[in-house]
Amino acid sequence: MKLLDLAKNLNLQHLGEDVEVHRVAPLEQATTGDLSFIVDGKWLQHKSQASAFIVHTKLAPLIPPGQSCLISDHPPLDAARAGVLLGMTPFDLEPGIHPQALVHADARLGDRVRVGPGAHIARGVVVGDDCVIHAGAVLHTGTTLGARCIVQSNTVIGADGFGYEFVQGRHVKIPHFGGVTIGDDVEIGACTTIDRARFGNTTIGDGSKIDNLVQIAHNCHIGKGCVIVGQVGISGSCHIKDYAILAGQVGVVPHVTIGEGARIAASTGVAEDVPAGATWSGWWGQNHRDNKIQIVMMRKLPELLKKLKHLIDSEGKNSP
Repeated sequence: MKLLDLAKNLNLQHLGEDVEVHRVAPLEQATTGDLSFIVDGKWLQHKSQASAFIVHTKLAPLIPPGQSCLISDHPPLDAARAGVLLGMTPFDLEPGIHPQALVHADARLGDRVRVGPGAHIARGVVVGDDCVIHAGAVLHTGTTLGARCIVQSNTVIGADGFGYEFVQGRHVKIPHFGGVTIGDDVEIGACTTIDRARFGNTTIGDGSKIDNLVQIAHNCHIGKGCVIVGQVGISGSCHIKDYAILAGQVGVVPHVTIGEGARIAASTGVAEDVPAGATWSGWWGQNHRDNKIQIVMMRKLPELLKKLKHLIDSEGKNSP
């Protein structure tokens, strides 16, 4: 397809020569006839062999004269849209219920639901319209999915929470009677686990996106539009407010509230409530600015210790 035709279909500005492109490829793998995309200025210096690029609007003034480009506010998204127009096929399930899926007769599935091989949808589960349940996913009794949700392979929704009481020298299991309620347009990554509530429901709000290998414990409440990245662990009864972002390997202790729009940096341990809009980091979570100051001071400790030892030694030599 000619680049100018892509520009018209995607409603994007076109710069440079009207070259022909055949597929979308990463910068480092692209060759002649490929279309790639650039979101960061440092990649403008990359010696890519791509014939054309989708470039972020903010970088438009830096594009070399004559370079074949499309200008976009969202290059990764428009690159994907271009891929579809160029005939590239994203991974997806076939329509309908795979014959090797196990769907209980008392489960209620909406219209146009797709279920992959080996998936298990238990008694009483409710799945909204246009949901996709990939191979090997398990939805236990008490689970409700809204419309247009995606559940990736080997995810488990509605297993018992991790609840025990120590009685007479042993850990006694506490039954979990609740369920899991998930809103519309939620995506849940592969091998993620969302536990049923002890009583009531664990909830995930509309539009939240959860990565692979995430653990959400019983009675948690995740707001709408949240982003939870891989290997995050959220303990029981936590409340993650709307549009919060938890980066990879964040750990959250029980009964913590993370405020609306808060951002938690990778590998942060959250042991107390986080204010709305705050940015926290550090192994013992705190305000990001304070954490950076402490990191700088820690890096200076060897030098400071040398100076302190020098002062002590000097005083010892000069003492009567």
